Amino acid sequence: MKVSLKDIQAIDVHAHPYLANDEPYTAEEFVRKLSLAVIPNKISENYKRFHKQPFPGSNMWVQILIQRLANYLGCEPALETVVEHRNRRAVDFRKFTRELFQDANLIGIVADFGYPQPPLSKEEYGDLCGARIWEIHRIEPVMVRLSQECESFGEFSEKYRADLAEALKQDGMIGLKSIIAYRSGLEIMPMAEKSAEEEYEEFKANTRTKAKNLRDYCLHIAMEECTRANKVMHIHTGIGDGEVVLPKASPSFLLDMLRGEKYRDTKVHLVHGGYPWVEEAAFIVSILPNVYMDISLQNPFSGHGVKRILSQVFEFAPFDKVMYGSDAFTMPEMNWLGVHLFKECFEEVLSGWVDSDYMDAETARVIGEMVLYRNFENVY
Repeated sequence: MKVSLKDIQAIDVHAHPYLANDEPYTAEEFVRKLSLAVIPNKISENYKRFHKQPFPGSNMWVQILIQRLANYLGCEPALETVVEHRNRRAVDFRKFTRELFQDANLIGIVADFGYPQPPLSKEEYGDLCGARIWEIHRIEPVMVRLSQECESFGEFSEKYRADLAEALKQDGMIGLKSIIAYRSGLEIMPMAEKSAEEEYEEFKANTRTKAKNLRDYCLHIAMEECTRANKVMHIHTGIGDGEVVLPKASPSFLLDMLRGEKYRDTKVHLVHGGYPWVEEAAFIVSILPNVYMDISLQNPFSGHGVKRILSQVFEFAPFDKVMYGSDAFTMPEMNWLGVHLFKECFEEVLSGWVDSDYMDAETARVIGEMVLYRNFENVY
């Protein structure tokens, strides 16, 4: 029996704001904006591309987006044609964005305003997309700013903690976020203030340096402040762009910290669900009562892999521990396809469970609602 999720609203628990493109995109610019790569794809001057041949560097998720956008825009599913029609519609970027959000029934975004830098306006982004915006406060920009303002480690530590505590009091601020996986990895050591202090001058001189003890120390402070304020700590896990410390990006490295007595009552959100280590993330959320995960980045950027990932995640993860996300970061088409692709793939998974007599269709649909928005409401 086919389970339909098409009419169910969605809340995206991890995405980034963006601005309207000032000029119409070329086909190449459009593809680059859709890529996670920080190093642009180099195209040979002699490269010959035929009609309908995918653009160099584009992958399955880009192909799916082109096909779905062609259906939505009513044009031929060829990159140049889709971009031409898209540019025409996006002249009124606010109207275009709102129409995409409405078509996907996307009613809310948990936005990480830590990217891009300098931060964009929460009010302007909310007006652009027409959805309700909640915010998370990224700790790394705070660390960078204060390191340039504070001469001593003691002053830095005091002002850093005060900044996080004050941010968590702001209206619509629902948690903190760390991208420590990009800087020194997720193998977090116990809090060591003296070791952190010894690395402060190195960090002041180069804010992209590893400075592992200092970064671990700052993450512990963030965890403590989230605990105190009963807010959620978001931690980037798994892949991202090319800067991630990949050998130390699995959420399994967080396990010692997360199951310790100190953070037993701290709500932690494993951003990106540890992809590609989704089974590890699913196991962690199954054994730790206050740890949750989302399906973002792998949705929509793994394309057809979203179906496989959803099936894998629910081999262990409880239904109330997983939330929908996209990691959209440059244009509203990412938010839009995120919802549609997720629903398509989840419908297939849920329908398969019904056909296998694991559950009835009503239960399957309720699970879809839980992941798409109800779990967010309960957790936050």
